Amino acid sequence: MRTRDQAIDALLALPEIKTWSDQIEKSSRGSAHGAVIEDDPAPRVVGGKPYYQLSFVENRKQNVHRRASFLVARQGDDILVEDAETDAVQSLSEWRRGIRTLTLESK
Repeated sequence: MRTRDQAIDALLALPEIKTWSDQIEKSSRGSAHGAVIEDDPAPRVVGGKPYYQLSFVENRKQNVHRRASFLVARQGDDILVEDAETDAVQSLSEWRRGIRTLTLESK
């Protein structure tokens, strides 16, 4: 069984989250920070499996900007990414493919 703190640590260990955190710190000259927050303490059940509902946010003095919402399995290593607009979820690998596509297209 994974604790809430272990779920947060699993997210913070993702290379994408580390990169975003570094970018936020650098571009804000240390005035903003990346953080993981719990969206809802109640688990979200997907496919019969309970997940922690967490988001990575850009934490600024004047506001908080959500970058991505994640579902981290309470048991096992699964991490899903939630689309806030459609409420759909995708695997971490599907999300990563989408990020790479966006990065390549924006260059």
